[in-house]
Amino acid sequence: MTQAPVRVLIASRSPAWAAGIAGFLAVPPIEVETAFTVDAALAAMAAAPVDAVVLDRVLADAPGAELADEIRTRHPAARMLFAVDDASPEAQLEALAAGAAGCLLPTWTRDAVLDALHDALRGVGRFDVDALRPLADLARRTAPRQMLLTEQERVVLRLMRQRLTYKEIAQRLGVSWHTVRTHAQSILRKSGVHSRRDLDAWDARLGDPAPEPDPVARP
Repeated sequence: MTQAPVRVLIASRSPAWAAGIAGFLAVPPIEVETAFTVDAALAAMAAAPVDAVVLDRVLADAPGAELADEIRTRHPAARMLFAVDDASPEAQLEALAAGAAGCLLPTWTRDAVLDALHDALRGVGRFDVDALRPLADLARRTAPRQMLLTEQERVVLRLMRQRLTYKEIAQRLGVSWHTVRTHAQSILRKSGVHSRRDLDAWDARLGDPAPEPDPVARP
């Protein structure tokens, strides 16, 4: 009897990292797809349901946590695995608060990554869920970031991070320049900053990872 395929989406800004994880997971019946932006990942999930999403810390247009926000809302059945730097309680808490079903460490072997995916699909997370769950629930309630923004504002914010002008954003979204400006003003007001140049500092204050060179040691 042919086993049903397991569809996995790998979301990262790094083609090398995505290819490394894809190589680990390329074992039938697993079928792997990659995406490098939030919009591309959501489009792939809308085209065909996925069983699991492997999320890197940063995508090309936004932090991985921002895609996690969208997945929890639009595709709650998909299991998420988060790439973390270490197995510290802080890293696990951040992943759990974002809705992860498990974590991936950069030092893990192919077998460890496959086991983590298997555990996530079974609903068995690779961290102390009982100890961390109350803290994760508190983190969700108190986090000031994306929960304040509407869906359209999050889209505009991703494009603003790409340094597009309001006119370019309006053309991309098919709306008026005035609509984009209204969204941008709302984003700045909710984030507590006064200009687009301050958005990077806002992201850093909220814990979003800063852009970094593609790591060499990661799979």
